[in-house]
This record gives sequence, structure tokens and C-alpha cells, in this order.
Amino acid sequence: MVHRRTRFSILVAALALMVLGVTALSSSLALAYGDGDYGRGGYGGGDRRGIEAASYINPDTGAATANPDVDPRSSCYNPDQRDNQALSPTGTTTNNVHNDACFLDDSGNKRNGPASFQSSGVGFISACPDPDGAGPEFSRLTDQNRDGRNDLCFQSAYQTKGVAGDFEFHARLNNTTTNGTQYVVWCSDSDANGCGDESRKDDITIDWGTTRSWSGW
Repeated sequence: MVHRRTRFSILVAALALMVLGVTALSSSLALAYGDGDYGRGGYGGGDRRGIEAASYINPDTGAATANPDVDPRSSCYNPDQRDNQALSPTGTTTNNVHNDACFLDDSGNKRNGPASFQSSGVGFISACPDPDGAGPEFSRLTDQNRDGRNDLCFQSAYQTKGVAGDFEFHARLNNTTTNGTQYVVWCSDSDANGCGDESRKDDITIDWGTTRSWSGW
């Protein structure tokens, strides 16, 4: 017969092993997805493995000047990442190109930021919308290389305005002067200084000064 004290010791040991197992599982999940708040301030702890950056061109089909070269199905899950686009007339945003983006986990769920769009080549970033209007989140549009064109759009979080486009990041691109290529990198950017020192990123390319209309998407 097992002594009562011995049975109690066995029970305590079993409970301790269960606690250790749960702790190990929680640590593994934290490494995969981050263990903090997915609101303002980023993903939380952990190294955020399993989170993928996805940047795409939005064809802006609701506008009179839709991007004719972009697949209308373009999205974070089916990104069209190259556009041929006519220059906008001087002083206008007629041919703005929309660049939208998401952070996706292993299950395809959208995750929060912060993040930056960074432009190089011709053109500039023409709009960097506030993620939540008058809320606590913010955006900042700057001319990082001081050449007179805004090239860095930092956003503290994704859009949460109760409208289409929520849970994604958004910027707009424009060019009124010079034919050529605009290259826009989008990245996780907790230090808000651009994408050069970041590893989680994706990109799109705009070829300004030419147009091409695809059919049969």
C-alpha cells in the first residue's frame, strides 16, 4: 500500500510537471507570434517569427482614374506589385497610386504595426494617412534625404476607422515631373527610421511615364 504522504508527493510532482509544460508551450507561442499587446507599440515580446510583410498596389477601382495596369484582385493575399502609370499633371494628384500593406501571421490573420513606407527613385509619397483619425495613433510624413520630396511615411499602427481598408496600412504615391521608376519598400519599423535596418519587409515598383492596360485578369 502506498503511504498517504507518498501519494501526496507524487501528486505535487505531477502538478509541477504540468505547470512546466504549460510554461514551455506559452514560451513557444510567444516566440512565434509575440506575447504582448497587438495594439499601439508593436507586436509585443518575442522575435515575431511567423509574421510576413505583404505590400501591394491598390487599383483604386472606385476612382475615375483607376490604375489600368493593376490586377483588380490585388490584395495582401494576391499582391500585384508592379504598375505602369502615367505622370500626374503638374500640381495635381490625378494619377496617384495607392500602396497598401499588411502583416500576416501563419494563419493569414492581419497583425498590427508600427511600420514605414520608404520611397526611392522618381516620384514621392503624396499622402500618409493617420491610422485612426483623432485617436491615439499617428502618422508622420518626412523628407528623409532632404531632396525636397517626401520619402518616408511612418505609421504607428494599422488603420482602424470603421471603414474599408481597416487592419491594413496605407500610403499614396505620385509623380508630376520625371519619367522613371519609383521603388517603395514597406517594413516593420519600431524605431521609425526607415527600412534600411529592417528584415521584415516587402516592396512595390511603379514605372512612371508609361501606361499599359491589361485585360482578362
